Amino acid sequence: MKYVMGIDQGSSKTYAIVGDDGGNVLGFGKSYGACHSNTGMKYAMKAVKEAVNEALKQAGLELTEIDTLAAGMTGMDWEFEEELLREELEQLTHIRNIAVVNDCIIAMRAGSSRPYGAVLCAGSGLNCAARNRNGKEFVYGFYIEEEYQGGSALGKACIKAVTDSYVGMEEKTMLTEMLLKKFDCKDVDGLLFKKVTEKISLEDYLSLPIVLEEAAHMGDKVSKNIWYRFGKQFGRYVIAAMKRMDMLGYEAEVVLSGSIFKCKEPELRQGVEDELKREAPLAKIVDAVYEPIVGAYLMAIEQSGKKSGIVFRNLEKYSSSFRLKRV
Repeated sequence: MKYVMGIDQGSSKTYAIVGDDGGNVLGFGKSYGACHSNTGMKYAMKAVKEAVNEALKQAGLELTEIDTLAAGMTGMDWEFEEELLREELEQLTHIRNIAVVNDCIIAMRAGSSRPYGAVLCAGSGLNCAARNRNGKEFVYGFYIEEEYQGGSALGKACIKAVTDSYVGMEEKTMLTEMLLKKFDCKDVDGLLFKKVTEKISLEDYLSLPIVLEEAAHMGDKVSKNIWYRFGKQFGRYVIAAMKRMDMLGYEAEVVLSGSIFKCKEPELRQGVEDELKREAPLAKIVDAVYEPIVGAYLMAIEQSGKKSGIVFRNLEKYSSSFRLKRV
């Protein structure tokens, strides 16, 4: 029996999980979020160390007992960063058997029943990736245009829908009244003035998808169309990734992950499905049930040379204790 470790570092949190290669989760640790390319490597590794130490303490293990480590790290967008992060993690943990991937890859692995597939991670931004049967990966990262960068882009689309409606380029929308109230504006001119003078913050934009969902739920056609348009574009990105990895000809799961895909209105998902039906009819959309850290744990087991199928049979009994499921 070998002990393995998974790490998930994102901008909002750093998680670590320790278990054996038979699928028994033994410890879980957490720390603050970081990204080596934005906050600095020292700051990012400090968060990893805190999460790792907490997981080991809970598991009753020493770092020297860990055989394999798999880490999903935000900001791992360029080829040279894989080696850079692996070296830093090896120096921190002294573990030799280490796999490092972009954090959206572990999100894919957490939702897929296979070690290959594709993923759409839609949160504050958007990422898309695919991993084929040979283990070759492609992560879109910076290739995704700003217009479709997840929650922030949806927020900007809400503002645009209101201003377009005001000048007659879009039909009337419930978003107008809802956004005027939210931003305490007496008219659309006031809302537009706040936008152009940059009085609307990133946090403001990130809060608008909830408003957009509410408007769509009330039957607002403009809001529904925004969700559908974004779903279609998200679908085009995942098709491009699968095509690049020669995956269109065989069955593969497309995992939907991130807070935006928690939207209960069907248009977003429908847009993705409609695009997949056009060029990837064998693809199957699945909703991520488990947190990405579970994907890191699965990859660590696979990196150690074991099959990870047994883990899914064990995860349910650990999901409540360690909060492994997405909520």
